[in-house]
Amino acid sequence: MATPSSNEQFVGIAPKVDLTERGSNLTNDKRQIYTYAELLAGARGATNLEESTTTPGLFAGVSKMTPMTVGTFEYDVYNLKAIAQLRPQASSFVLQIGDIEVSLGQNIFFIANRTNIEAVDFAGTGGYANNPINFGAMVDDNTDVARPIDTLCYVNQDNNYGLPPENNGMFIVAEDSNPFECDVYVDMDFIIPVGSSVEFTIS
Repeated sequence: MATPSSNEQFVGIAPKVDLTERGSNLTNDKRQIYTYAELLAGARGATNLEESTTTPGLFAGVSKMTPMTVGTFEYDVYNLKAIAQLRPQASSFVLQIGDIEVSLGQNIFFIANRTNIEAVDFAGTGGYANNPINFGAMVDDNTDVARPIDTLCYVNQDNNYGLPPENNGMFIVAEDSNPFECDVYVDMDFIIPVGSSVEFTIS
């Protein structure tokens, strides 16, 4: 169900209480009833993360958010979230989060990326280093000192790996000249034309 706009009115009742409606000029044949769970389903951060049965430490999910309009074009907005562990230590990781499949012929476009890298820094300045995923993001190794990654660190959207363009394989890619490890918290928004279908399959 689409997320209701902020000015829509709704009535809250207990699950087993009968609702008696009184007709007014505010109701018509297009009225809808929302549960509290449905209202929250469109909120940022409401994604339910599924645990992978094949990749240890991977949790991921996609949820629908509030639609947006750009000029005369309307888009549905979705959020991809994932928690992934890049370990044990290695100099290169290509970890598949899952597949985002949309309607035939449609492309998805990412409009926001809040993905965070967390590295242990117990023997450095203390605690954890938290920073956006990018070249130079802080990672750690068995010395427990965070250091900047020196080669690659990004989320890859691959829609050209043997499937049609509407199939989007989502990967975390990280590489360094020395072995490293870290945790990755993916948080990205993407848009597709209104009415397109979206299906996510975790790896």
